[in-house]
Amino acid sequence: FKNDKTVLLTRTETRLLLIFALSPNEVIERSRLQKEIWEDEGVVVGRSLDMFISKLRKKLELDPNVSIVVIRGRGYILNINS
Repeated sequence: FKNDKTVLLTRTETRLLLIFALSPNEVIERSRLQKEIWEDEGVVVGRSLDMFISKLRKKLELDPNVSIVVIRGRGYILNINS
């Protein structure tokens, strides 16, 4: 919810968020995300993952306790502050 309004996620954004939610505060490698999201669709366009992460970040940014951070050379992490 965003200001009492539902935030809609695409199928891919939902899948990404689920992967992150199952491993909060842990680094998830880019290769793992690409494999789990696009394994049924074959070839992945290089920047597709970055685009979906960017869109998901914007949808999550209203909550200051939740953020997706890039760990250079390793992957991404869903930071959840309590």
